[in-house]
Formats: sequence, C-alpha cells, structure tokens
Amino acid sequence: MKKIKIKIDLDGITKKVIKEHQMLKGELKRIEKLNEGIEYDPNHPERMNPDLEGKLRSGEHTFGKNKGLPATGTNQNYSEKLASSRFKDIINKVKRYHGIERINPQMMMEMMRIMQEVAQIESQHKDALEQLAVEIVSEEFDIPDDMLDAELLPPGSPLDLDQDEEEEEEQEEFQSKSAERMEELEIEVDKRNVINALMQGAAKKGHYIFHMVADELDRIDPRLMNLYGKLMSLADFQYWVIPDQAMGGQIGGTEKIKWEKPKDEEGNEQEDEEEEPVVEAKAWIFPLLVHELIKGAMELAASNWGEGHLDFEEQKHVIDRADTIENEIWGMRLGPGMWEKFVACIDDDDYKLKQWFFHELTKLPAQQFHTFMKEILSNSAKCKEVIAHLKELHLADEDEELDDLIIGDEDNFEDGLEDLMIDAGVAPAQDEPTEEVDVEVDYSEMSPKEIQSLIDDALDAGDFDTVGMLSKYL
Repeated sequence: MKKIKIKIDLDGITKKVIKEHQMLKGELKRIEKLNEGIEYDPNHPERMNPDLEGKLRSGEHTFGKNKGLPATGTNQNYSEKLASSRFKDIINKVKRYHGIERINPQMMMEMMRIMQEVAQIESQHKDALEQLAVEIVSEEFDIPDDMLDAELLPPGSPLDLDQDEEEEEEQEEFQSKSAERMEELEIEVDKRNVINALMQGAAKKGHYIFHMVADELDRIDPRLMNLYGKLMSLADFQYWVIPDQAMGGQIGGTEKIKWEKPKDEEGNEQEDEEEEPVVEAKAWIFPLLVHELIKGAMELAASNWGEGHLDFEEQKHVIDRADTIENEIWGMRLGPGMWEKFVACIDDDDYKLKQWFFHELTKLPAQQFHTFMKEILSNSAKCKEVIAHLKELHLADEDEELDDLIIGDEDNFEDGLEDLMIDAGVAPAQDEPTEEVDVEVDYSEMSPKEIQSLIDDALDAGDFDTVGMLSKYL
C-alpha cells in the first residue's frame, strides 16, 4: 500500500489559531467595555433614558471632563459609577413608597395630583410646617433659626428666580483677558460645578429628611408621610428618565441670601446692630422647602469660594458659565453621590467641623480644590483619617485656613497633602481589609449626637426604617 505523505503547516496553523484567539479576545474586550457602563440591578427591569446613558458613557455632560472627578482604573468612568448607585437607590425608593414591583411610566402623571393633595393638607398647617422646616435645618447645620426664613406657597405660585442677565458688551470686554488666564478660569468653572453639585447633594437629603420628624408630621396629618415619599421618589426618578431638554424650567422652590438687621422679640429691626445674612426660602411643599433651606445654608458656607484668587468680574464670569439650568440638573443627578463621599470623610459628631471644612475647601484655588476632591471622591476611608488629622490641627489654631494647614513648609499643595496623609497614618498602599464583627448596640447608652450621626448615615443609605427606629432615642 502506497504511503501518503501529509505535510502539516504548523507555522500557518499556529498563526491562524493566534489570529482567531486575538479576534475572540478583542470581541470579549468590546463586550466587556459595553457592559462596564451603567450597572443596572438585575432584579429591576427599569432603565434610564438612552440619551442620558449615552451622555454618561461619552462624557458629554457637565461633569464628563471635570478636573475634580477621579479616574476609576476601569472602563466605567466615575460619572457612570455615581449614576449607577444613584439610579438603583431611586428605583428602590419608588417601589417601596408606592408598593409596586414594576414602575409604569404613566405614574409620572400622578405627580401633580399628589402635589395638589399635599398642598391642600399643608394649607391648613402652614405656620407649623414652616417652623418645623426651620428647626430641622437649624439643628442639622448648626445655624441659628433666626438666620432662616421659610415660606410655603401654593403649587403654581410664581417664584422669584432673581437671575440677572449679562450684557453682551461686558462679556466681550472680559474675553480680552490672556489665553493663559482664560484657561485657568476654565478649571474654576469645573470647581464651581462641583461646589454646586455638593450643595445640591446636601439639599437632596432634605427630600427625605421628613423621616426624622415622623411623629410631628403624623400629629399634623398621618397622610403626609406616605404622600411625601410617593411624590419625592417620583420627582427624583424623573431626572433619570426624562432627557435634559425636557427638564428645563421645572422648579418647585427657590432660595436666596439676603442681608438685614437682626430683629428683637417683637419683630422690630435693631438699628444699632450690623446686618446679618438670612437664608430666604420659598417652596410649594414641605420637603422642597427643607431642600431650599439646606441649599441656602450651603451657599452661605461657600460664599467666599473665589476669595483671594478671583476678582469680581472673574467670579461673575465663572458663575455665568457654571450656574445654568443644564448644570443644575446634572448636579441634581450626581451631586448626592458626591455629597455622600464628602460626608463619609467627616465625623458627624462635630457639625462645626463639617461647616468649616466645606467653607475652607470651597475657598481653595481650583487646582488645589480638585486635588483634594479627588482624594475625597476616590477613597473616603483614607480621607476620613486625613480629615481627623486636619481637625486636630484646626482646633490647635482655629484661625488657620485649610490651605495653610496643608501646605505648611512644603512648596506646593500636592506635596503638602501627601505629607499630611502620611502624618495621619495613611499609607499610599491599599490597607488590608479587616474582618467585620457583628456587635449588639445599646442605643439608649448613646449621646444625642451619636444617634444623630447614625440617623444621617441611614438617611444617606435610604434606610428609613432605621431612621424611624433611631429617632425614638433622640
């Protein structure tokens, strides 16, 4: 039998296998990249608006290329990370408050009806609710209640927007600054956007802070708690399912800072006293009134954001660029996640430290601000240790500003911050995770401040059952 010689091209086969493997690997990477965008909860079929999801993926939004947001080390950018967490939380809130398994888009039509029902109840208890809103914010942000002025208005009532229009000739004159200075102002716009987002994030907490005063609201009308939950969860949900162009102009409250002389017990101005700032808030319903009061309190704390490094015209230019309706909408979406990271760095046992740190942080020049924000947003556990060390330095000399505390004898802010982290016992390498041990807690042994701190954590996590339980220990 004749033998047949078969020539096997091992080199050709090897190249073909390698090529096919590379093609498969490339396809897997492409699929992996697509899947690393928004992380949806597999237990819930709801999805955000495709246009919004696309902007988050491409970075074509207010915070897409913001200098204050850290890198993630993955194909999922930081904005997608914040959005994923926030969207899951809102979906759970809507379903819990409405007692449903799946959200019907037609539910959005219920918002105005619920608001009218709420307003009808609130109109009978206007003074009590206004006073309750002031008391909540005064205690939460350590602000005297006479610096807060709250007013409930019927839904649909005109609200003072108090927005000044910039003259074109003034804007053209400003544009004559050097290209280098204009580039510096661009990152100041980024800074202003992050500050606004933090303020919106803190104020968003006011949408659900009514759980802290559940007993008081039940005494006013037992229907309010459930109605507030239904309405505010839908209000948050709409920011993720309605495209930007359809969101413009949707407001239910406003706030502004006014300066006036303090008043005596009879309400008369004390002429011999100097004028003091007062947060004036107006809103259609109680949760929005709390929201506006908190936003005003935060705005007051950040009022010196351009001090020492921007002149008046430059500050106005940055505000005109940053304080837009579109940017405010994105601040509503991503701000709560940023604020949670900020709060995670602060010991809530000391409200004044929180206010001092936010105040001082906003005063930093943009480049330094962004350096610190990346530390805050990327690893809150380490940041908390740094803030604790800053607190010690601050208490040793309360006149020192944040910039001075960090730089010290260093040549620049970044080196000073790195040394500060080392001084605080924070190593550059990742710390080994510690094993968590369940410990039974006796809340009756805790101080009111400790209970309040736990309540804040529960509110941020949307754990309203815990909020209700803890409130009984205050």
